[in-house]
Amino acid sequence: MAAVEKNERALPGIAHSPNLPLDLIGAAMTVGFAAMLPLVQSSGATSRAGSIQQMQQEKNGMQAKLRELELEVAGLGSLARVENEAKTRLQMEVPKETHYIAVDAPPPEQDKLPSRYLPAPPQEVPQDSSLADDLFGWLVP
Repeated sequence: MAAVEKNERALPGIAHSPNLPLDLIGAAMTVGFAAMLPLVQSSGATSRAGSIQQMQQEKNGMQAKLRELELEVAGLGSLARVENEAKTRLQMEVPKETHYIAVDAPPPEQDKLPSRYLPAPPQEVPQDSSLADDLFGWLVP
């Protein structure tokens, strides 16, 4: 009995508080939420890693498909295949004679290109300038 009376004297306000169960429930919920936080973070990171891995697999699949299509384009554009198609499907033949036609007209003018596509004009460097003129020429008008 004496031990019970000592504990009651040490915690007189807390032991008989009507809000004690609510305080304990609140503390337990706070500890529970704090314990679940790393679990939620790791599950989010795991799901992101899974989606990244899935996207990487899709990318690898698309790159493989691209290589297959490039190979198909190269095969379709090969000279041997074009020649074979011309002979079999189109019934074309290699010409037996080559004819040349002479034209008595001047060649057409060159196409005019925008200046940004033309090569840069060579810069002229004066041949008779001295080193002193090059270094201090800007001082004298």
